[in-house]
Amino acid sequence: MTDPGSAGRAAAGNGDGGARDGEGGSAAATAVLGGPSAAVAEAGDGERCPGRPIALATHGLTKKFGDLVAVDGLEIAVCRGDVYGFLGPNGAGKTTVIRMILGLIEPTDGYLEVHDIRVPQHRTQALRHLGGFVDDPIFYNAMSARRNLKLLGSMSGGTTRERIDEVLETVGLLERGDDRVGGFSHGMKQRLGIAAALLNNPDIVVLDEPTSGLDPGGMKEVRELIRELGRREITVFLSSHLLYEVEQVCTRAAIVNRGHVVAEGPVDELRPDTTAVKLLVGDRQKAIAALRDGPDAPEVSEDGDFLIAALADEKVPDAVRRLVGAGVDVRAVVPAAQLGLEDVFLELTQSDEAERPHQARRKRGLLGRSRA
Repeated sequence: MTDPGSAGRAAAGNGDGGARDGEGGSAAATAVLGGPSAAVAEAGDGERCPGRPIALATHGLTKKFGDLVAVDGLEIAVCRGDVYGFLGPNGAGKTTVIRMILGLIEPTDGYLEVHDIRVPQHRTQALRHLGGFVDDPIFYNAMSARRNLKLLGSMSGGTTRERIDEVLETVGLLERGDDRVGGFSHGMKQRLGIAAALLNNPDIVVLDEPTSGLDPGGMKEVRELIRELGRREITVFLSSHLLYEVEQVCTRAAIVNRGHVVAEGPVDELRPDTTAVKLLVGDRQKAIAALRDGPDAPEVSEDGDFLIAALADEKVPDAVRRLVGAGVDVRAVVPAAQLGLEDVFLELTQSDEAERPHQARRKRGLLGRSRA
């Protein structure tokens, strides 16, 4: 079994304490070195964080493992108070970025800043503002939840029983605090990991796929907990490959592919700026022909069982009448508001545009920032 103490020390120590495997690896680690917030400048980046300071930023952040470029000139900015989604397919470099944020590995090039503290140059000072975990949090199964937290807290100067009770209550485990962790479900262990991340009052909580492997009930519990952290104005950096999770809990997000950001901005703006509807019809080919027949024919594409038609709201009734007139059964019309981040995500990560993020952003009309 992995020693939770050694995992915590890996986050606290100097140098390269993590696995060098490009995307994650087997070593789990929990960073518990949060601390009281230091004074930070109130003036944020006028373009990316208007009226707010930047809590976490990367500048040309690059990580290579031999010939593999896992992270390629990453540029992101997390504003204070964000629930920030770091969204990308598996293998996109998300876990490698988190390992660099938590000081477990050093970048090959570039750097990151935590409240203007440069990492890796001032790694220990920056870690005082951070809490979180990478991969699954690891605990001593034979110990109680409370004893595990006390042990983790001792690595950064100790903690009080009152504080342990506070974080257990925050994650909904106060009544199970004296129970052995070995009897916890996977979802309960994930919540205990978040409790450990909160133990020393960090400014920024970094979570790596916190709902991974959970059943729907456990996923809902963890998402509610993340929302609660956001309501408490704790900055959350959430790595995920689940589109609906980011849409439900995050205020801002970056879409990352092949180690670089292809779009960044408020979640509700990371969508196409064209109006479109999804149509579920009986005969798709007949429907496509009917929609394209006539003046001002909309752009039509297929998406699984649906057709996507680029139609303004006022044009939808005419399109439906045209389909019915052509003998096409119209079974459902999904409003444009329900076209989510998935459409942008798939186009930017599964097409050649992923290699040309600036062009992709202009084509899709994304309002968020993009970084090569």
